[in-house]
Amino acid sequence: MGNETKVLNILLIEDSDSDAFMIQKAINEHHKTSKCQRVNTFAKGEETIVKGGIDLVFLDLGLPDTESSWDTCEQMKKWFDKVPVVIMTGLQDHDLARLMVHDGVADFVSKDAIVQDPSHIKAVIDFAVERHAVSKKLRESNRDKEAVLGYFMGGYSVDNTKNIS
Repeated sequence: MGNETKVLNILLIEDSDSDAFMIQKAINEHHKTSKCQRVNTFAKGEETIVKGGIDLVFLDLGLPDTESSWDTCEQMKKWFDKVPVVIMTGLQDHDLARLMVHDGVADFVSKDAIVQDPSHIKAVIDFAVERHAVSKKLRESNRDKEAVLGYFMGGYSVDNTKNIS
């Protein structure tokens, strides 16, 4: 919806040269309105996100500067509200995927699925961006409602019993 004209700046955090090549090729061929930048460590990925201008992150879980798949995701959590993060991994762990999506990951995609059908990357990108936009609107709406509720429920009350005769 409207993302067709805007160039999406995608950050690929992937340490494997062959996997990075495959993912970047799929993006270049099937999501023409994207520009993909690759880094090979979590630290470099964070530096890039902090600089700004990233619209979507593809994150490999097995990075050389994180302790485990779960550690990689835990460290990335602080960015979930700011940018959609798609986990792209060779792991086939459905329970881990479900937990990570529950914690805020935009999507969890098998690298094998992209190898078998590179055109699938377009849907992954488009849906992750749209889900993140909807999620952001809901969070903002909830903050507004909480602020209003806090105003009315914040302990400010008027004692009308003083005017009763």
